[in-house]
Amino acid sequence: MLFLANACTGCRVCQLICSLTHEGQCNLSLSRVAIKQEGLDFSAEFTPECDECARCARYCPYRAIVKGE
Repeated sequence: MLFLANACTGCRVCQLICSLTHEGQCNLSLSRVAIKQEGLDFSAEFTPECDECARCARYCPYRAIVKGE
């Protein structure tokens, strides 16, 4: 998965859809992707459990996450 930091607004929709898809509940702490914020900058960390289903990319309203080649 590729993260485009300049497009991210920190909405965390990606985290919610990930946890809903894989764990059956909207819970940020259960997501396989974590959006981190430092000041106005955002970064993403994907856990080893991420299977690159790309659900996070599909639902990101800002296209900040994209499926890698």
